[in-house]
Amino acid sequence: SDLERLVFGADNDDEDVDGEAVGEIDTQATSDEESERSDDNSDEENEDNGGEDTLFFVDTERPDQISNTNNGSSDSEEEDSEEEEEEEKADTAAWVDDDTQNARVALKDSVRTRKLRKDEGENVVHGDVYEERLRQQFQKINPAPKWAQETQTGDAWVSDSEDSEDRKMRAGGDLLQSSKSLLSRSNALLPPSIIDIVRTRNGNQAAPSQSAVSAVQFHPTANVMLTAGLDKTLRLFEVDGKDNQKIQSIFFKDLPISSAQFIRGGQEVVVSGSRRWYYSVDVEKGAVTRISGIPGLPTLNSLKYMHGCNNGDRLAVMSNDGQIHLVSARTKQFIRTLPMNGVVRDVSFTADGNYLWSVGTDNEMYQWDLRQNQCVSRWHDQSLFRATRMEISSDTSYYASGDHAGMVNIYDVNAIRTQADDAAFLNVKPFKAIDNLTTSISGLRFNHSSEILGMFSNKSQGQLKLAHLPTGTVFSNWPSMSSSLGFVQCIDFSPHSGFMAVGNDKGKAMLYRLPHFQGY
Repeated sequence: SDLERLVFGADNDDEDVDGEAVGEIDTQATSDEESERSDDNSDEENEDNGGEDTLFFVDTERPDQISNTNNGSSDSEEEDSEEEEEEEKADTAAWVDDDTQNARVALKDSVRTRKLRKDEGENVVHGDVYEERLRQQFQKINPAPKWAQETQTGDAWVSDSEDSEDRKMRAGGDLLQSSKSLLSRSNALLPPSIIDIVRTRNGNQAAPSQSAVSAVQFHPTANVMLTAGLDKTLRLFEVDGKDNQKIQSIFFKDLPISSAQFIRGGQEVVVSGSRRWYYSVDVEKGAVTRISGIPGLPTLNSLKYMHGCNNGDRLAVMSNDGQIHLVSARTKQFIRTLPMNGVVRDVSFTADGNYLWSVGTDNEMYQWDLRQNQCVSRWHDQSLFRATRMEISSDTSYYASGDHAGMVNIYDVNAIRTQADDAAFLNVKPFKAIDNLTTSISGLRFNHSSEILGMFSNKSQGQLKLAHLPTGTVFSNWPSMSSSLGFVQCIDFSPHSGFMAVGNDKGKAMLYRLPHFQGY
């Protein structure tokens, strides 16, 4: 039924992906080693061949999704009249389907319907009960905004007998008279220990990856999500939690993708891998540009670890010899190399793009001022055992680091900055150490409000945890034994944390709704 489709999404797992320009992809080559070995020789030949149009295919299904242009409708008057007719109709159903009431639905027969049970022992329910459960699940996934709900004035509800214009004026009166509801919503704190989270249709259900999803990221302003992987394909999806339709896919013949990210405010996507060349994609125009390495660094043969920033004009490329190479995100020209004593393991930009934080295998933390291209702070982290990852929150109030033993440390940046002398940085200690993961940390991610820290390891199945801030408490109810996360490869939060995406080794970008956060 239509209601089942809205709640569970269209069941098209076995259907072919329409229009996907990935026909030459070997679906068996899902591991890093197989993909790397199969393409080494051909990629070296393609580097010297002219004609960039032979190196990638662009498949566009819905190019209008990222554009901010709103096209007017020639049938607006007719639609207005239809809306007025709908408002005059009664809220009660015109008829009742006896077949629905007499039907019996076994909830345990399908994985998708098991979530509709009130308790584990419940199984067969009547058709009308099943329909009501579907409606409740839909409302839970897609809650109506408060401004759209029926508004009460004084002690009396707005009367249905009023004309349409009067009802609109009265319904919006409270919203316009005060900003109290908006302020109270934004100031609501996320409860610790238990998190409200709902699984929705996979973000890339319309076009799953043919390999592990190595990169997933939300657009900073539009309801758009990208996925990429070793199947050499970049895909863009419209995120609504219901259909998640594919917008566009681009197949790069000579580049198994290990890194893909939005830069320059979402205007551009940079795609890189274990090659000395990379690609730039203009999001609005759909133009693809192949960039043959970084000028001035001819010996840099891999751009696997490339990091970008939404608001700054910098790309950071990590090398294996303790150096961070800075490249202009706009001109793609080499700017400067930032040297570290140990081998660099991870870097993280601040939200404004003015600073870059980095950590090395010697557990030395660096803070770089990109306006001066120099190190302004440096300290040794004695709490780490061979650092693997680090991340700075968007408001720079926290930073987190992970190590080879699966330990994640969370630090209060403001507490560190209150130390008066430089010597204080030699004994920086975390305010919270989390040991819920048992294998090497592969990634860390803060949400937009710095209330959630996501941490994962791709060395074992189901190794993903979410921690509450500022308490540092790990949410105990999720993930559960039935979450079926697989080997997590990447995670990301939408701009206002309404959604969380989890990419795994099975080519899925699992999408979760966080009802606490009202926006996208």
